[in-house]
Amino acid sequence: MARTEIKATGLMVDFQEFLDSLMGGLKAIEEDLDEALQGLLIKSSDHIKLSKKLEEIALLVDFLKAQDSNASEEEVKNHIKSMKRKIYECIEFLMDQVQKSMIKAVESLGETYDSIVMAGKLHKLLSNLESMEGMTER
Repeated sequence: MARTEIKATGLMVDFQEFLDSLMGGLKAIEEDLDEALQGLLIKSSDHIKLSKKLEEIALLVDFLKAQDSNASEEEVKNHIKSMKRKIYECIEFLMDQVQKSMIKAVESLGETYDSIVMAGKLHKLLSNLESMEGMTER
């Protein structure tokens, strides 16, 4: 009877350690996913900034269209200069994005590796679950 209790206690300790390991693996994967989501949030923020700049240009165009012949030549020139400046700002913003994308392309190799490692961790967790399943069937 004592031997059965010792064996059962050993299985419980192994089971608890396994569950702790499983939880640690899940937390590591969750952290990796959080990092990926943060990157997506930053990217969408940049798209919103560009969209706002384009809307500003569209507003200037609409304003000039509404002026018809009422605007002075100086006002028209100022609005054209303003639109050119905003277009240059968009180009600069896009070039910054291109530079960031090029850097990220290099970093994506590391991210690919991280995804492969994450899949490996999941596979190991699955193998451990299968091993634990085998232990409970004994």
